[in-house]
Amino acid sequence: MTTRNEAFPSKYLKASDLQGRPVTLRIKDAPQEVLKGFDGQQQTKTVVYFAGTSKKLPLNRTNWNAIADVTGEEDSDRWPGHKIELYPTTTEMNGRELPCIRVRTPSVRATSAPPLAKSDAAAARDDAANDLDDMIPF
Repeated sequence: MTTRNEAFPSKYLKASDLQGRPVTLRIKDAPQEVLKGFDGQQQTKTVVYFAGTSKKLPLNRTNWNAIADVTGEEDSDRWPGHKIELYPTTTEMNGRELPCIRVRTPSVRATSAPPLAKSDAAAARDDAANDLDDMIPF
Protein backbone atom coordinates (compact mmCIF):
# COMPACT_ATOMS: atom_id res chain seq x y z
CA MET A 1 0.00 0.00 0.00
CA THR A 2 1.34 3.43 -0.93
CA THR A 3 0.39 6.62 0.90
CA ARG A 4 -0.17 9.95 -0.83
CA ASN A 5 3.02 11.32 0.77
CA GLU A 6 5.01 8.34 -0.56
CA ALA A 7 3.53 8.68 -4.04
CA PHE A 8 4.09 12.44 -4.17
CA PRO A 9 7.02 13.33 -1.91
CA SER A 10 7.57 17.00 -1.18
CA LYS A 11 10.71 18.95 -0.31
CA TYR A 12 8.51 21.18 1.86
CA LEU A 13 7.12 20.32 5.27
CA LYS A 14 3.41 19.56 5.47
CA ALA A 15 1.22 19.13 8.53
CA SER A 16 0.99 15.39 7.81
CA ASP A 17 4.79 15.11 8.11
CA LEU A 18 4.47 15.92 11.81
CA GLN A 19 2.35 12.79 12.35
CA GLY A 20 -0.04 14.58 14.71
CA ARG A 21 2.58 15.70 17.23
CA PRO A 22 4.85 18.70 17.78
CA VAL A 23 8.50 18.56 16.71
CA THR A 24 11.33 20.77 17.94
CA LEU A 25 13.90 21.70 15.31
CA ARG A 26 16.98 23.93 15.17
CA ILE A 27 17.01 26.54 12.40
CA LYS A 28 19.95 26.11 10.02
CA ASP A 29 19.19 28.94 7.59
CA ALA A 30 16.34 31.24 6.52
CA PRO A 31 17.05 32.68 3.07
CA GLN A 32 14.67 34.47 0.72
CA GLU A 33 13.63 32.29 -2.26
CA VAL A 34 11.37 32.75 -5.25
CA LEU A 35 8.52 30.20 -5.15
CA LYS A 36 5.35 29.63 -7.14
CA GLY A 37 2.20 30.44 -5.22
CA PHE A 38 -1.10 28.55 -5.34
CA ASP A 39 -2.12 30.88 -8.17
CA GLY A 40 0.99 29.97 -10.22
CA GLN A 41 2.51 33.41 -9.74
CA GLN A 42 6.08 33.75 -8.48
CA GLN A 43 6.57 35.31 -5.06
CA THR A 44 9.55 35.82 -2.76
CA LYS A 45 9.26 34.04 0.60
CA THR A 46 11.50 33.33 3.55
CA VAL A 47 12.20 29.57 3.56
CA VAL A 48 13.43 27.99 6.80
CA TYR A 49 15.94 25.12 6.60
CA PHE A 50 16.45 22.87 9.63
CA ALA A 51 19.31 20.81 11.02
CA GLY A 52 18.62 17.08 10.77
CA THR A 53 16.14 17.11 7.88
CA SER A 54 16.16 18.05 4.22
CA LYS A 55 12.56 19.31 4.37
CA LYS A 56 12.11 23.05 4.59
CA LEU A 57 9.28 25.38 5.56
CA PRO A 58 8.21 28.35 3.40
CA LEU A 59 6.83 30.98 5.75
CA ASN A 60 3.55 32.77 5.65
CA ARG A 61 3.10 35.97 7.67
CA THR A 62 1.72 34.09 10.72
CA ASN A 63 4.68 31.70 10.99
CA TRP A 64 7.23 34.44 10.19
CA ASN A 65 5.87 36.52 13.07
CA ALA A 66 5.82 33.48 15.38
CA ILE A 67 9.51 32.71 14.66
CA ALA A 68 10.42 36.36 15.26
CA ASP A 69 8.58 36.17 18.61
CA VAL A 70 10.16 32.85 19.63
CA THR A 71 13.71 33.88 18.69
CA GLY A 72 13.38 37.49 19.79
CA GLU A 73 14.92 38.43 16.43
CA GLU A 74 13.17 40.58 13.81
CA ASP A 75 16.02 39.88 11.34
CA SER A 76 15.73 36.38 9.82
CA ASP A 77 19.53 36.38 9.30
CA ARG A 78 19.77 35.98 13.10
CA TRP A 79 17.44 32.96 13.34
CA PRO A 80 20.02 30.20 12.63
CA GLY A 81 20.86 28.26 15.79
CA HIS A 82 17.51 28.99 17.45
CA LYS A 83 15.09 26.17 18.24
CA ILE A 84 11.42 26.35 17.38
CA GLU A 85 8.57 23.91 17.82
CA LEU A 86 6.40 23.07 14.82
CA TYR A 87 2.96 21.66 15.53
CA PRO A 88 0.09 20.52 13.34
CA THR A 89 -3.24 22.29 13.50
CA THR A 90 -5.89 23.59 11.09
CA THR A 91 -6.77 26.93 9.54
CA GLU A 92 -9.69 28.21 7.50
CA MET A 93 -8.97 29.02 3.87
CA ASN A 94 -11.62 29.82 1.27
CA GLY A 95 -14.34 28.54 3.59
CA ARG A 96 -12.62 25.19 4.21
CA GLU A 97 -10.78 23.92 7.28
CA LEU A 98 -7.32 22.79 6.12
CA PRO A 99 -4.33 21.22 7.92
CA CYS A 100 -1.39 23.53 8.52
CA ILE A 101 1.84 23.91 10.50
CA ARG A 102 2.24 26.57 13.16
CA VAL A 103 5.25 27.68 15.21
CA ARG A 104 5.68 28.20 18.95
CA THR A 105 8.30 28.20 21.70
CA PRO A 106 9.60 24.66 22.28
CA SER A 107 7.89 22.79 25.12
CA VAL A 108 9.91 22.20 28.26
CA ARG A 109 10.24 18.53 29.12
CA ALA A 110 9.46 17.46 32.65
CA THR A 111 12.75 16.35 34.17
CA SER A 112 14.01 15.95 37.68
CA ALA A 113 16.13 18.75 39.07
CA PRO A 114 19.90 18.14 38.94
CA PRO A 115 21.75 17.68 42.22
CA LEU A 116 22.81 20.97 43.79
CA ALA A 117 26.49 20.00 43.66
CA LYS A 118 26.48 19.62 39.84
CA SER A 119 28.57 22.30 38.17
CA ASP A 120 27.14 24.57 35.50
CA ALA A 121 29.41 22.92 32.92
CA ALA A 122 28.17 19.44 33.86
CA ALA A 123 24.55 20.61 33.72
CA ALA A 124 25.18 22.11 30.26
CA ARG A 125 26.68 18.81 29.04
CA ASP A 126 23.64 16.92 30.36
CA ASP A 127 21.29 19.38 28.63
CA ALA A 128 23.19 19.01 25.36
CA ALA A 129 23.06 15.20 25.58
CA ASN A 130 19.30 15.22 26.30
CA ASP A 131 18.80 17.66 23.43
CA LEU A 132 19.99 15.13 20.85
CA ASP A 133 17.44 12.40 21.51
CA ASP A 134 14.49 13.93 19.62
CA MET A 135 13.28 11.85 16.70
CA ILE A 136 12.39 13.72 13.55
CA PRO A 137 9.51 11.81 11.94
CA PHE A 138 10.24 12.88 8.36
